[in-house]
Amino acid sequence: MLRKIPILFAGLCVAATAFAEAPGKVDAKTGLAMQLMAVTNLDRTMQQMAVQVQAMMEKQFEAYGSCPASSAVVHEMSAKIGEKVTGVLKSDAMKVDIASVYAEVFSEDELRETIAFYKSPLGRKLLERMPDLMQKSMQISQDRMREVMPEMQKLGEQYGERIREAAATCDAEDTAGKASSEKN
Repeated sequence: MLRKIPILFAGLCVAATAFAEAPGKVDAKTGLAMQLMAVTNLDRTMQQMAVQVQAMMEKQFEAYGSCPASSAVVHEMSAKIGEKVTGVLKSDAMKVDIASVYAEVFSEDELRETIAFYKSPLGRKLLERMPDLMQKSMQISQDRMREVMPEMQKLGEQYGERIREAAATCDAEDTAGKASSEKN
């Protein structure tokens, strides 16, 4: 399991590099989308995501920090990764990329109307209450998932054996195919 740390870290580095490219010029529609993102406090959401990623990293690696010395190193690594993730999530390139998605989905008029809504008293109220709504919704989702977890575990056990059997068949076919091609 300890061998997976460099692989995970390399993957995060590649993702960070891909997102760190400098943004090009922004057209009017993407500019409107960026305005919508500003009105809806996307920066705050991205910061919260970065904190969550860092917490998940620490939790994932806490098993490796079984003594105070290794625990300190794991915490230090998680903090460094958290800084990188924060940098990517808050980068101008990331904002432009996300704004481009909004610009693909909505027309300029729809973007203007949505911006106007979020600037209205009701829109501001929705934004203020959204974190609480999301937290309560997540709790409901977790509670509902907890109810079906035993069934999901049973399905995993049932299908696990079938998956292993199917994989063994693929392995046998690969071995037979390699042996056949070596003869030719």
